[in-house]
Amino acid sequence: MRGRRLPLIILALAVVACADAGAATTQPAPDVTTTIGPTTTTTRPGPQIPPYRGFEATHELEGTLVAILGEEPIPVYARPGAPEPERLMPTSTILGTTTVLTTTGPPVDGWVEVMLPIRPNGSTGWVPVEEVALYVVDSRIVVDLSDRELVYYVRGEEVLRTPVAIGSSRSPTPPGHYFVTDNVKIARSSGPWGPAALGLSARSNTITEFNGGDGIIGIHGTNRPDTIGSAASLGCVRVPNDVALRLNELVPLGTPVEIRA
Repeated sequence: MRGRRLPLIILALAVVACADAGAATTQPAPDVTTTIGPTTTTTRPGPQIPPYRGFEATHELEGTLVAILGEEPIPVYARPGAPEPERLMPTSTILGTTTVLTTTGPPVDGWVEVMLPIRPNGSTGWVPVEEVALYVVDSRIVVDLSDRELVYYVRGEEVLRTPVAIGSSRSPTPPGHYFVTDNVKIARSSGPWGPAALGLSARSNTITEFNGGDGIIGIHGTNRPDTIGSAASLGCVRVPNDVALRLNELVPLGTPVEIRA
């Protein structure tokens, strides 16, 4: 798979649940390292992630097809064969992670429909298959807002379950279907993001800008463990710090995330 190794970098972690609800002050940018696979040393999908060899060869895995970009931005079209693209998708995220786009299904006549990490939530587009590399992710995350709980599954089997903090009534966590765009480890683990974070394709419905980002929703650790189990964040999903580190080890980019109301 195409990707690149990243050194320790200083970037603005553009998640919204970085302080208590009602205190949306800009926090110092954390030091982060970026990962695409189950380790924290590389941005290439790990060897346990099956490459895409055609739908017939991989559909039995019950996985999700993910597209990873190469060295150039790619055009995104409203429909297959449209004369002009609607946008160009950059090669990397705000955190410097190689861009991945989770698909909605197998390729069709040289095109594949992808979920887009933009507003409004739920946006999709079509990209030429030849513009991306494809791999299969066999994991998924389910966040239940009513139960305030997160479950991580691999091949349909529960691997991890944890209570979480969610967005407050003033800045709720948006339900919907998303995917993991970033998986970062944070050097200043005593900060509001804890030791690690997952960036999601979800955007806050109430905050349109935070720390230089577009109100991006994340799943991350916390320096307020007392808030776990409550509705206390600005929209992100807070997990205990040991769970944040475990998710950093386990979760590949492109993993589907369902946030249930």
